[in-house]
Amino acid sequence: MSSVPPREKGIADTFDDLAHDRCCKYKSNGLTASSQVLLDFISKEGLVGKTVFEIGCGTGFFALETLKLGASSCLGVDLSSAAIREANEFAKESGVQDRARFEVANAASTHQPASDIVIMDKVLCCYPDSDALLKTASDSSKELLGFVVPRDERLMKLAMKIGTALINLVEKLRKTGFRLYLHPLRSIDQLLTETGFHQANKAKSRFWLIFLYTRNRSDATRLE
Repeated sequence: MSSVPPREKGIADTFDDLAHDRCCKYKSNGLTASSQVLLDFISKEGLVGKTVFEIGCGTGFFALETLKLGASSCLGVDLSSAAIREANEFAKESGVQDRARFEVANAASTHQPASDIVIMDKVLCCYPDSDALLKTASDSSKELLGFVVPRDERLMKLAMKIGTALINLVEKLRKTGFRLYLHPLRSIDQLLTETGFHQANKAKSRFWLIFLYTRNRSDATRLE
């Protein structure tokens, strides 16, 4: 990844270091609770025969789970080259390399092909420009858009702000380029509403909020 801006390089370096451990953790324990809720939301809407695009796919385990439930194909992009290597290797181990493709790319600044379902699992909080990621996600999604973000609302709001500040202080002292972000939930909803989506489902886990948005019928017809 040559000529990578500092903020993207900081994200990539952080998840390069975590890639192997995250893959091993998934193989031992499966999806996290919040990821499983998002997968259940999508599955209930119908996954069989659908194409899936995951932004910030990491080592690819969420995308590969959609194949197990009947998705026809999945594409995942991530800034971390180490994570993408793990994802493609894992796809081969699972025997689905003909239906799964993982690539190093910045979804915030590259055009992506349209897919039925777009996923961002704990991705928005790791990237400074949420609008750019959401634009790519909404432009790419023909039917569903699901994502997981920090539980930055009501009684958890102060705790999230304190926790985020402490994590970012540690990262600054370590001189890494990685930071966490709490993007306003109202702004996320407004952007998605303006691009033809409406909120179809929402749930919470201990530290996370899980959202599923569906594209309005009239707007979906326009994309076909």
